[in-house]
Amino acid sequence: MESDVKFCPNCGTELVPNDKFCGNCGYDTQSLATLEINLKPKESKLGQARATSSRMELWRRMALLFGILIGLPLFFYVAPAMVGVTTVDWEKEQVRELKSYSGYVTAESRRLNQLPLSDYMSERTGDKVTSVASSQWLEFFTNVQLASSGQYDSTPYGNRVSEEDKDPLWKPTSPVSVFFKPDEIPFAQWGLLSEDGDEAYISTSNDGKTAYLRLSYQDYSSSISAMYKPYRVAPGWLYNPYRKIGSAVLLLGLLVYIFLPRRKKEPEDISYSTGSMLAGDFVALILLVPFFGLPFFINGGTVQALTGMLVISAVMWFISLIFIILLYYNAWNASYRITLTADSLSRITFRGVREFSFDEITEVNIVSLRNPGWFRKLFLVLAFLSAMSGRASTQPAGSALLANSATYGGLEICGPSGKPMYIWFINQNGGVIIKNFDKVMKAIEASGIRINKEIRKIEGFSMFM
Repeated sequence: MESDVKFCPNCGTELVPNDKFCGNCGYDTQSLATLEINLKPKESKLGQARATSSRMELWRRMALLFGILIGLPLFFYVAPAMVGVTTVDWEKEQVRELKSYSGYVTAESRRLNQLPLSDYMSERTGDKVTSVASSQWLEFFTNVQLASSGQYDSTPYGNRVSEEDKDPLWKPTSPVSVFFKPDEIPFAQWGLLSEDGDEAYISTSNDGKTAYLRLSYQDYSSSISAMYKPYRVAPGWLYNPYRKIGSAVLLLGLLVYIFLPRRKKEPEDISYSTGSMLAGDFVALILLVPFFGLPFFINGGTVQALTGMLVISAVMWFISLIFIILLYYNAWNASYRITLTADSLSRITFRGVREFSFDEITEVNIVSLRNPGWFRKLFLVLAFLSAMSGRASTQPAGSALLANSATYGGLEICGPSGKPMYIWFINQNGGVIIKNFDKVMKAIEASGIRINKEIRKIEGFSMFM
């Protein structure tokens, strides 16, 4: 069988056509000819490889990322404001002036208790009472009175009471607030201002009896801050109006990630292992979710994360960018594979196909890659700041050590285009991470190209090279 090999890959001696062994070292050249035959694909195979180098792996992780970046803000979003409405029984209100959990009653409370009921009502309301037509609002009053007095099952407003007020271990001793969104009732017409803590009263008369309701404006945008919210807030479906949507978006992103079709890997594929990519995605996920989501949780809501401890939020979101880049890096690696023909070498990723003809390759070098200098210094600064702040955790120092010591081994394939193609096949532990990579080395050697095995050191990020 005639071989097109021109140089012995073992010693570099020029080979005589049709010789089975190298005349200088005895290397079996027939094995090289067999390798060439195995590398000759049908023309459609490379076309199929190009077609299947789709962006599925990128889309898979983009769906997961979309679920996190959109789902978490929706999940933690807090309604900007609520109006609490409470039924008022003025006689009982006046009696409660003398009741105190501590047993101490102020002189002011004693004075209010001694006032005539009409004067007491006037002083408590500040004459800020709006009378509304019973023909229009009687049903509203009736349902609020039922819910506010604890008869939750007797009114459709039973689900508008704070979850704390429904706690079976704690029964309210006075009427509780029934919550409404500001656009559900004409609170401004009833004299209530859009200011946190402002109060107003409305009344209606029916069958000779007058009923009163107290309105209280709760501005959650200003009253909720880092690790604090009022004890009684609106029930969850009002307080976190988009929580179900946020959960659905998170779940949808995860399902797309899991069930989006994957290219079936063949035993002879020259590619990174699926297991390592899944592990990388898992690490990115368990770090991205807390770093991106904690500012919402700590500040009490999505808007509050922007108006509260913004500096801390910005720092944590900046750190989360690292894990977003890691997801992108995993997408690149998951779509990565090398195809060989007798005449060329191709690298396929979601970015497309880059092909090098063996005739065009000018040199092949062994290179060692480490992180850029600015990147290593950044982690050192973060570790220093962490140490100066008094933190006992060794994690920042460990991250800095890893960023400074991490190195990867690979091939640098140079051609006439000027921009080399890099194939990173050795991890920081010295292990080969591309399956069947020996085929690449054999194919390059079989083409008569010398591999410069003197290691050259370079800096950068592997996914951008």
